[in-house]
Amino acid sequence: RTLHRVATGVAIFGPERRLSFFNEAYRKIFQLDADWLASNPSDGEILDRLRELSRLPQVVNYRDWKVKVLAANRNGSDFEDWWHLLDGRTIHVMAEQRPDGGVTYLYDDVTEKLALESRYNALIDAQRETLDSLKEGVAVFAPDGRLQLFNSSLLKIWRLARPMLAEGPHIQAIIKQCTGLFDDGKTWTEIDRAVTGISERRGPIDGQMVRPDSSVI
Repeated sequence: RTLHRVATGVAIFGPERRLSFFNEAYRKIFQLDADWLASNPSDGEILDRLRELSRLPQVVNYRDWKVKVLAANRNGSDFEDWWHLLDGRTIHVMAEQRPDGGVTYLYDDVTEKLALESRYNALIDAQRETLDSLKEGVAVFAPDGRLQLFNSSLLKIWRLARPMLAEGPHIQAIIKQCTGLFDDGKTWTEIDRAVTGISERRGPIDGQMVRPDSSVI
């Protein structure tokens, strides 16, 4: 009953590699006939049926692909793959060996998730382009104090390495790099607290940094 309520498709095969259980999500993902599934087809027969219905990834050599998929599940190792179906959906496939010698397959339709990630990445890219057009240095931090976004002006002002910032370092690591140009512990402590302090206690700060190189930030 529990497995029939989850959105992940579940298909369980016994030691003889015949279907012994499937949930409703599995049937819906691949739009298969429930009565046919109830006849306990083998894993190979199901792949053949899905191919007939054009519900498998498009591959150059189906026979070799099928052998590879079935072999991965019959040699005692776990299996993971991403199936890009002809109808535009993407299915994340995982398989685990069962103690009785059978295999449990899990199928997740991640089409919408990938689309959301794509739109999110496009938004982030647009934000980066906007930030890079500014002469002011900008650094955006997550609540845990790690850098999320930065622009080219920040690199130039503080002579920071892009690969280092691209790793999303904690603000304290960035401050450590910047103290070579401006070694004022009190100022940096205020900035650190403004970023990492408890939300209710955060407040805006402003001021000037007059560096030894005559730059005023």
